Amino acid sequence: MSKKQFKSQASSSRAVSGSFGSAEATFGSSTFGVSLPLGGAPLSLLSYVAEPPDLGGISEPNIVVAFKNLQKKDSTTKSKALEDLQSYILSLTSDRAGVEDAVLEAWVGLHEELPFVLSRRVRQLAHGLQGQISLSCGKRMAKHMPKVVGAWLAGLYDNDRIVARTADESYKTMFPSQEKRNNVWKVYQTSILEYCKDAILKETSQTLSDERTTSLDDAEAKYSRVVGTAILVVSNALDIVQAEDRGNQEDSYEELLGQDHLWKFSSHQDAFVRKAVYRLFIVVLKKQKQDVNLALISPHLLTDSLRTDQSGSAYDYIKSLACLALRAPEVWTQYLAGSGKKSPQRNLCRFLQKGSQGGPPDFWNQIAYLLRHAPHQTITPEDKQGENSSNKGEISHPFLEALREGIARKDEPKSNQHTAWQCYLDVFERVLSSTSNSHSRHSLVNTSVVPIIEQYLKPDATRSTWTTSGLDQRAICLKALLSVSKVSKDLFDMLWRRFSNTILQDLQASLPAQSKDYIKSQDLLGAMATRWYNLVAALFEGKDGIINETLVEETLSHEIEIAAKTLADRNGKPYGAAVALEIAVRAVPKLTLHVKRTKECLTEFADRRLVNLLLSASSTHLINLLGLLTSCYDTDHIYSKSLQNLREAPTSAEQSKALENLVRSPWLNSPNGINELGSVVTSNLHQALNGDNNGWNIVTSAFQNWSTPPSLTSQLLTKMTESLSIEDQSAAGLHGLDLSLKSNEKAVEEFSASSQGSALLSRLLFLADSTKGNESEQAKKISDSIETLLLDGKTSNKSISSILDVINTDLESTGPTSLSIELLVEQAQKVIRISSQGERPHFAAELLPTLSHWTDALQPHLEIRPNLSLAITSPFGSAINMFENLPSSYAARRFVSRDADGYSTALRLALYTAELINETEIFESLTIDQKAVTCRYLALMIQLANDNLSVAHANYLWHQEFSSDDGEVADAISKWQALLVFWLRSVFSPGFEFVRTAQEQLLADSRGSSIVSYYSARAYMDMTLELAELGPSQQKYHASQLPTLQGEFTFDEAASVACCDDSERLLKFCNQLIANLTSRDLNIGNGENLRHLVFLNIAVRKEENIVQDIAQQRLVFFARHIVSSISGNSIPVTVFAEASRVLQVILPSIKDIYGSFWAGLVDTLISFWSQHLTLEDDKINAIHACLRLCETLRKLSFLDPNDDFQDAWMKNKPLLADCFLELLKEFADQPDESHQPRKIVNQLLARLILSLPREAVRDAKDLYPVLTSESSALQQSAYEILHLSIPTKQEQISLDAALSKEFTPKLPEELLSLILTTPSLDSTADASFQSTMPATLRGYLLSWILVFDHWTNASYKIQASYVECVKEGIYLTSLLNLISNSLVNSRLKPVDASKFEIESYLPGSAETTEKDVQWILIHLYYLSLKRLPSLSRSWWRDDISRQTLIAVESWTEKYFSPLITSSELSTVTSWIPSQLPDDQPLTVKVSLRTRQITASIPIDEQTMSIAICLPETYPLHTVSVESVQRIGVDEKKWRSWIINTQGVINFSNGSLIDGLLTWKRNVTGMLKGQSECAICYSVVGSDRSLPSKRCGTCKNLFHGVCLYRWFKSSNSSSCPLCRNAFNYG
Repeated sequence: MSKKQFKSQASSSRAVSGSFGSAEATFGSSTFGVSLPLGGAPLSLLSYVAEPPDLGGISEPNIVVAFKNLQKKDSTTKSKALEDLQSYILSLTSDRAGVEDAVLEAWVGLHEELPFVLSRRVRQLAHGLQGQISLSCGKRMAKHMPKVVGAWLAGLYDNDRIVARTADESYKTMFPSQEKRNNVWKVYQTSILEYCKDAILKETSQTLSDERTTSLDDAEAKYSRVVGTAILVVSNALDIVQAEDRGNQEDSYEELLGQDHLWKFSSHQDAFVRKAVYRLFIVVLKKQKQDVNLALISPHLLTDSLRTDQSGSAYDYIKSLACLALRAPEVWTQYLAGSGKKSPQRNLCRFLQKGSQGGPPDFWNQIAYLLRHAPHQTITPEDKQGENSSNKGEISHPFLEALREGIARKDEPKSNQHTAWQCYLDVFERVLSSTSNSHSRHSLVNTSVVPIIEQYLKPDATRSTWTTSGLDQRAICLKALLSVSKVSKDLFDMLWRRFSNTILQDLQASLPAQSKDYIKSQDLLGAMATRWYNLVAALFEGKDGIINETLVEETLSHEIEIAAKTLADRNGKPYGAAVALEIAVRAVPKLTLHVKRTKECLTEFADRRLVNLLLSASSTHLINLLGLLTSCYDTDHIYSKSLQNLREAPTSAEQSKALENLVRSPWLNSPNGINELGSVVTSNLHQALNGDNNGWNIVTSAFQNWSTPPSLTSQLLTKMTESLSIEDQSAAGLHGLDLSLKSNEKAVEEFSASSQGSALLSRLLFLADSTKGNESEQAKKISDSIETLLLDGKTSNKSISSILDVINTDLESTGPTSLSIELLVEQAQKVIRISSQGERPHFAAELLPTLSHWTDALQPHLEIRPNLSLAITSPFGSAINMFENLPSSYAARRFVSRDADGYSTALRLALYTAELINETEIFESLTIDQKAVTCRYLALMIQLANDNLSVAHANYLWHQEFSSDDGEVADAISKWQALLVFWLRSVFSPGFEFVRTAQEQLLADSRGSSIVSYYSARAYMDMTLELAELGPSQQKYHASQLPTLQGEFTFDEAASVACCDDSERLLKFCNQLIANLTSRDLNIGNGENLRHLVFLNIAVRKEENIVQDIAQQRLVFFARHIVSSISGNSIPVTVFAEASRVLQVILPSIKDIYGSFWAGLVDTLISFWSQHLTLEDDKINAIHACLRLCETLRKLSFLDPNDDFQDAWMKNKPLLADCFLELLKEFADQPDESHQPRKIVNQLLARLILSLPREAVRDAKDLYPVLTSESSALQQSAYEILHLSIPTKQEQISLDAALSKEFTPKLPEELLSLILTTPSLDSTADASFQSTMPATLRGYLLSWILVFDHWTNASYKIQASYVECVKEGIYLTSLLNLISNSLVNSRLKPVDASKFEIESYLPGSAETTEKDVQWILIHLYYLSLKRLPSLSRSWWRDDISRQTLIAVESWTEKYFSPLITSSELSTVTSWIPSQLPDDQPLTVKVSLRTRQITASIPIDEQTMSIAICLPETYPLHTVSVESVQRIGVDEKKWRSWIINTQGVINFSNGSLIDGLLTWKRNVTGMLKGQSECAICYSVVGSDRSLPSKRCGTCKNLFHGVCLYRWFKSSNSSSCPLCRNAFNYG
């Protein structure tokens, strides 16, 4: 083909269409090998050379483009065109007209070729579009169906499943019913057949594809698809269209089926085509057998196809051969001639050798079917060797050999193995039955069956081709034996004896124990025996009459005798023989235990020899054998004797293993045996609990034995439960319980449901809640398992009882092993969940504490007198001192029982009750009285808990030494209060009547002056006041409810005053009290005065404005009386406190009244403070009252009071200040963290001190020790005073140092002693950070801030002195280590310092204590870098690890260096204007952006300059000083100046200003007294040097350059001035 001809064949539709109709378009002899008739008409519509459709009638231009694109060769273009057409068709669904005719005709013209293109996507879209167009056109499609039906139906059989499914869906969419689809085949069978005949007989790969654009492989693939689908269409047409419906098309069918070209496809290279032919052949045999020309077909199907590789089509092919063998068996002999290599038998054997070639398991069934129905001559060897051979040698059948080779192929799927071997044995059976010669039969069995059974019994890698893989090996061997037995009994007997002899030989010849392969030999023997006796058992299952049972019994008896004898003779070492005995009895008990000879042999062996062999390697199997013999023989005496012998035997691995197996034996049920068993198991449990893990094997075996007595398992579980309480045995006990659960759940379930089960559950729950990691997890797992067993089993009621026992026992008797409250609540919730609604009231009474529980639990705490310091927080004030009849031995009651958290029984009851009520609805099931008891005691618990929270150990409700934090109790109190408030606010709702009942009971209990009355009155008062807030109508009190002035004090009276809401009666009551007290002598120490003062304080604080309604004159008289009474020393301290408290309220109302009592009051206070006061509990009340009184007076001093008070106050104010400072130092040693009254006093004192004027603090040095105080309030007050005073003193210190050279300022020794010892992280680990920072850490850090305060306002000289003080010790290193460990090293990521105010610190203003600690540490690190840069740099460089160095560097660079750099540069900027004017002024320029300072000094008209550069990590990295311009100095000296400047800044802790001044001093010192050059009259010459050449005569200096120019210009060497010869001086 020329290039011109090639180019003329365009790939576009226009090029193709252009060639039609032209004179030059002659296709009589195509260059593609396709013969076309004259005129250019293609042979068929499938040809790629086809006339393009007429697109002129299509109205839509886009559709025209789409059809033209369909004619392109590119598959992507075709796909896009088909998608556009689909979109177009779908858009017409609502249009009744549907697809226009021009579009339909164009589609029909192109449809034939599209379903067969190479692209799967195109074929899929084409079939889908065909269905859509057909559906849209409806009946208009009928006239075009003859053209499209063939390709459409062919698509149903496309070799791509997706394409075939799409074609099927489109076909069913158009023809939804099966009847319609069948009619299509009938109506259009002519068109279908014509299409198929053309595709099968006329088309080739060249006609279907253009070789210019299509590869040979693609062309063949398309051709195979067209031919294969066409053949399948014909096959389906024959199957669907019945003979009577074919009409005149019968001849067409016969003509097509008679074409030799069709059957040649049976050996086609494409599997899809071959499968289509084989399926057609099967249909033809079934439907058209009379028309089949077997003579034509047989050579192709039975010769060519057998020689063809059938990969992918082997199954269909063998199905066709099987069908042929059934329907036309004569074809194998009648139409096939030939012998030797060309014989059909040889071809079939070669085919079978290839295996299933990827076929399914049914392939082998078809093989068996084929060989079963094939003529006898077909499967008979050609040389008749089986009939005529001599008796020498073994023969094999070629078909059996071929089958075995095919089965053994590596590519044969394992899933086919079972079916394949079944096929093999079926063929073997037919071959054996057709063989009459005895020698041939014997030889055939030896070569075809014996290897299968031998490989099963004794697998050998050299016989791997005989391996019947899979789970059905025994079934294959069984079938083989039965096949032989069916044909010949003698052959079966021969085989059986042969294999039995093999067993006997191996039993006798197994290797001794000394051999290195001993274990391997015995394992192989045991495995062989197991397979053999399992085969024997299978042979006897329903096979009566088929086999020789007598022979089997005889051989089996002999085998058992030999096995028993071998064991006895060799002392049990060949344990493979023991396996044989065990498996034989287990597999075929009918032949062993019911046959006399065998039974006698076994029982004799058990009686005489078995016990002595239990320590051998065969012990496990012998014990199992003993158990199997129990069904026919009394073995109790053997068991007992065996157990006794094993106990007495020396301890060894063999003894332990044998004992374990014997204990596990379920037939050990004699009394003696059970006693021995209990003794053995109990002894081993004791060893196991003490660390010997080998003992657990015996214990586990006992639990696994279903015949173990329940009494023994209960005894074992009891000992395990007891071990859980022993520290060294708890882990072992948990392990044992876990093993018991796994071994015998039922025994554990029954034990847990018993009376002892609650102890087990309690211990498990306690361990589950402990902090022991592994033990906690294991205990929780076991506990959950037991509870699941109890709830799922039949013991659910007992499980509830067990849980209730656990809860009640735990709440009543508290101890270190008591369960946590959370666990108790969880257990209670379980009871509620599993109980029915009717059982709730009963269980509610069981789950919640009763009255006796509460009274017993609270009794020890209600016998402890409340701490006297609590008077300042108590609503009844000093009435706390008025108890009567206190128990004489109440102190001993403090030692109440507690749990591991230090909680007492009472606290546990309250915590449990409140949590259970909040989490469940169980409270609703209680009776009114039960609810009232709960409400009443919860109200009491709130009062008790608040007192113990205020003062540690106030009533020992919990013990702070055990409890790490009071926060949990505080949260619990909040929950109790919330619950009580909810009840109170619902008091008038139905079901809340119990609140009134509880309130009345509390009121009744408050009558008296006992401790119970005190707390009951407080609880009653709180409840009543809460009710009163609901509105005045909710609670009314009358005058009769207020106490009388006469009588003994009772707490219900104090509560009535506090709860009174009648203002008029309360005012009258106050007037009576004031009048009565004014007339009484308060120095008399009786209770009447205190009683009235207490009532008065309660009343005046009930209503704040009530004092204003009392006559002022009465108040003045009362105040004078009180002042005069308390001025003496004889007044009781309690009366003094209450009187001071009354004055706090009265004095503001009489501040305008003059009188001498004001001075007397101030003198009294000074006198009181002058005493040696300590914060003892009995004095705190009075101290607090006086401090509050002082605070009141201080406030009055700002409200323009009378002159008498003002004079007295101002006169004594310095004395009061001294008193307060003394108190500050006096109180500093007493901690207040867990003592709220003491903390209140300290905070009040701190406020008073901080309110003093600065000049009142004359010597702040005395306050340094207060920084170590345990009180944060006092500590902070001392810090703030010192923090303000230290900077103010630095100016005076700097002045003194400047005036006196001998004065050397230093940091105070008192302050340095405070930073000498650094608190470590470990030392503060136990401290609570919940409320405040630990005092030691806080004092240390605040002391450092005070150290750095000395730098403020101090001169540079003084600062240098302070640096030396810090440098003398290791103070800074310790601080920086603490900072790095706290903020950098101890965290995955350093603290984000940007969240804090780095440059300042305000104590106590952080959100949390943790943030407060971080803030002060960050601020101190900033101060360290700023004030002590060189020391900080030394620490960073020399004292920390490499990892820490990197972390600190990046942290500093990110957060601190920018601030310090900016601060230093700003300091320089502010210093510049303050320089004194001189001859060499220093010019300084600062650049914040580049972190650089440029300093310059002008000399003549030039400038000498340096640059100081600060690094990004300043001050961790050193400052660098660089030369900018050197003038008048040599390089060496200039470099020395730069190094000197840099050293001052970096290594002498000097500032940048120090460096600048150092450099300036060097420059000015050099220029000082420097004369000008006598030639140029300049100091600096042109070479930037100073005058250095001196005349020896006149002593004038000259620049060297100037002198050289003079000598040159004057042509002489004389001095320019003196004219004498220049001599260098």
